[in-house]
Amino acid sequence: MFVNQNEVALTQREFELLCYLIRNKGKVCTRNQIIEDVWDIHFEYDTGVIDVFINGIRKKLNLKIEEDYIKTVRGVGYIAND
Repeated sequence: MFVNQNEVALTQREFELLCYLIRNKGKVCTRNQIIEDVWDIHFEYDTGVIDVFINGIRKKLNLKIEEDYIKTVRGVGYIAND
């Protein structure tokens, strides 16, 4: 993946998560939905791992939280915006 003509290496899971958010752009994706749809886990699981992956994506893509490209919906999940 390239950002501003610089190559950015995402892990497979980070890439899958980013693609999932982009496919669902404009919709709030709950942490449980993400765990089920991206990780394919269908039992009680610590969804805090998603926060770690989101922070990794933001850091690697140099996204600022205040820019809201991937916005945190407190207590619910995440939403991808334009």
